[in-house]
Amino acid sequence: KDFSQKLNINERRKAIRSAISASLNKELLQEKGYTVKTPIILTEDFERIKKTKDVVNLLIKLGLNLELEKARKKKVRAGASKLRGRKYRVKKGPLIVVSEKCELIKAAENLPGFDVSLVSNLNAELLAPGANPGRLILWSNKSIEKLDKEKLYMKYSRKIKLKE
Repeated sequence: KDFSQKLNINERRKAIRSAISASLNKELLQEKGYTVKTPIILTEDFERIKKTKDVVNLLIKLGLNLELEKARKKKVRAGASKLRGRKYRVKKGPLIVVSEKCELIKAAENLPGFDVSLVSNLNAELLAPGANPGRLILWSNKSIEKLDKEKLYMKYSRKIKLKE
């Protein structure tokens, strides 16, 4: 069965905008236990990283080694979900947002707890997992430019001609 529900476009966009603005809130990030209190914007070279080892080294230089350690710990779930293929629970780490398909997506996939997404594919569940706002986001510079240039997730993203 398909349990997905339809959601109004403007309502979905508003949820995404709210989740992005919540990632800018220092108190929410501190409450979640992140060491860095603001979203991080990285240069275009960030998207060219090809190896997971290089991503880990960069994250350590940025001061995210506690997030790496926190996501590495696996906790065994209680109950019958262990029998159904969901034995371990891994904490959510920061979200990496890129502008287009690149080598970084494949390199950062192997990091437990970290998610990588294209800026055009962002959704409220990625930005605020479990409906809890305040996830640390690592933006590439190109992704922010694309967000601004294409006016993604704005209330009226398509051009509307008014009658004169």
